Amino acid sequence: MRFHSGESPGGPGPCQVLVVEDEAVIALQLELILTDAGFVVIGPAPTVAAAMALLASQRPDAAVLDVNLHGERVTPVAEALTAMGVPFVLSSAYDAADLASDAVLAGARNVGKPIKLAVLLEALRGFLDRR
Repeated sequence: MRFHSGESPGGPGPCQVLVVEDEAVIALQLELILTDAGFVVIGPAPTVAAAMALLASQRPDAAVLDVNLHGERVTPVAEALTAMGVPFVLSSAYDAADLASDAVLAGARNVGKPIKLAVLLEALRGFLDRR
């Protein structure tokens, strides 16, 4: 089964994507990109605590995570998503060597910064196509 646009793998309705990003302009850009593509954005959450609070009450279909949130790594959010079985991509300027020491982030796809629209959407749709 292939999911087009922001179709949810769980049934009818749009796919929900958690956005965790501390830079307001980038968070807004991500929200606009994802909304225009048919996804429903959860957040954006600017901190680990805010993201964890959202995850306590909602289960996204996928997530886009910045690695560094005002000096705090997004690792706890990535671990929670992994435990929930929710796929995620990183949107970060960090390279593979910077992420290698953090197992949950080391294997994640990093779509980079500045954000490349086509790469981000392809990564998210790839997750949904595999479900």
